[in-house]
Amino acid sequence: MATDGSVLRTRRALLTAAAGAAGAMAATAALPAIVAADDPNDVVKETDNPTTATTSITDSGEASTAFAGHAVGDGAGYGIEGSAGGAAGLVGWSVSAPAWSPDPFDPAYTTHTGVFGFSPAGDHVTSWGSGVWGDSPDSGVVGTGTFGVEGYGGVGIYGQAYGSANDIAVWAWSPNTAAYALRVDGKVKFSRSGRKSMSTGKAKANVYLAGVTSTSKVFAVLATSEPGRWVRAVVPAAGKFTIYLNRTLASKAVVSWFVLD
Repeated sequence: MATDGSVLRTRRALLTAAAGAAGAMAATAALPAIVAADDPNDVVKETDNPTTATTSITDSGEASTAFAGHAVGDGAGYGIEGSAGGAAGLVGWSVSAPAWSPDPFDPAYTTHTGVFGFSPAGDHVTSWGSGVWGDSPDSGVVGTGTFGVEGYGGVGIYGQAYGSANDIAVWAWSPNTAAYALRVDGKVKFSRSGRKSMSTGKAKANVYLAGVTSTSKVFAVLATSEPGRWVRAVVPAAGKFTIYLNRTLASKAVVSWFVLD
């Protein structure tokens, strides 16, 4: 029986079409990234990516950084920007999240907060907890506002000088002579102040204090009632100062003293 040419041509067309489909499927399997790039859930750079759920990155690598942002242009760009409508714009913690009450992540407590940072206490030998650490050869932390810096805690604000001569732990300054460089509401305690007991028949007493020099400003006053007696002079010297009364004491007395520098 003779072969129908139209049948052969139809069979050849079907085989060619099948081969083409198989090739397309193979190409699609070999290039999944091309297909994935069209996924509407992918994060796309250089555009806003609207979402209604959290986008997170978890990095389990040793000493690796989970996310980094670098703005290397000359303009006023930011490495990382964070904003929020009802809570802190940027939140960060070290080692573990805070687990105290009230919850610092409750918007009721972090609203109107630009940056919130937390760290648990260190071992106080090799580590010290710092919620926020700022460092610079100029100003490590700058605060501006009605209250430039506000501190609250067991110690509201703590300042420590490096330890070299003339270093300053806390500096209060006002360029306006009508303004106050320092205001204290409450009691004040100075380590370079104290009381000195003086025995009957004495008219002078030495007080030894590290850092006192011959140019130090030292003040002293009798803290007990001694009729006809008063502090005649206070003379500073290296490492000490001497309190002089106008005459010898008829009974035991106490002198209060204060060293400015």
